[in-house]
Amino acid sequence: MTLSRYSRDLWARWTHWEFWPSWLFNLPVLLIWLYYGLRSGNLFFFTRANPVIETGGLLGESKINIYQHLPAGVYPNTVFIPAEVRQAEEIRDLVNQQNIQWPAIAKPNMGERGFLVLKCADESTMIQHLLDHPGVDFLVQDFVAWKEEYSIMYHRFPNTQTGQITSLCLKGFLTVTGDGKRTVADLMTDHPRASFQQDRMTREQPALLASIPEEGEELLLEPIGNHCRGTTFLNANHRITPALTATFDRISLGASGLFYGRFDLRTRTLADLEKGRHYSILEYNGVASEPAHIYHPGRPLWKAYRDIFAHWGILYRVCQEQKRQGVPAETAGQVLQQLRDWWQYKQSRS
Repeated sequence: MTLSRYSRDLWARWTHWEFWPSWLFNLPVLLIWLYYGLRSGNLFFFTRANPVIETGGLLGESKINIYQHLPAGVYPNTVFIPAEVRQAEEIRDLVNQQNIQWPAIAKPNMGERGFLVLKCADESTMIQHLLDHPGVDFLVQDFVAWKEEYSIMYHRFPNTQTGQITSLCLKGFLTVTGDGKRTVADLMTDHPRASFQQDRMTREQPALLASIPEEGEELLLEPIGNHCRGTTFLNANHRITPALTATFDRISLGASGLFYGRFDLRTRTLADLEKGRHYSILEYNGVASEPAHIYHPGRPLWKAYRDIFAHWGILYRVCQEQKRQGVPAETAGQVLQQLRDWWQYKQSRS
């Protein structure tokens, strides 16, 4: 990295809060948690929200467990490959039994922010990725090719038939537009969002970065819709409709034990999603979910914290209702054990 690029990227990272490290951004969120924890009389009140997920979805939750609590057919065709299966033939047999199509996505059963997620063009790439990461439970699933990807915060109070969408975020994938002269690597230096990804992508896709796109050619650089991998999060709250909410009411009523969280999904169009067709849920994130629209470029920091505080208020009310229904919160020991397991897992993978 050149000094000029380093200085520019450093300036952009610290003057645009959406690029701040998550630990820094979330420091005030700790105060919000303490406020509602003291108000409820239990710092771990949030674990009641989604009782079928470890810690309600704070950290270290099992993705395959979450899929099993969603209605059938709303998530991609998926196969679970446990860590103890690391013989190429065994992996191949499991994948073939589930009839996985290529390209496919390989991702850890426990992970976040795009950690170890890889789009695999073929079976050999997938097998090598799993062999490169022993000790990790993986999911391999069909790649969902629909172009529009959204993050949708939704909650429903227990014993009610309808809920509410409180955040709709459209994801803009990382691209560059060619000029017929410069390489992809050179084009990426035009904007910090792309420049931040350059070192990672130089390691992972050197041939792509050395290529020269035709003039006017838009080239997709990253198919994984994570903010930390260069995706732009766009506020689409103005597109929330009763029809869209009704789709998620049906999903929620067909699920079990999931009341507060964020659906990350792909769909052919938002109009299709409103009609409950042509969509696939990639992830469901529980109580650690953020309303992703807050990361819209240029959105004031105070509005982001205002919206987070409002969502913690919703979470508190959902958990209070769960408490009235007799749902217990996890103990401090259970949460701390999950935290230790998650930390050890992350350390062993770094």
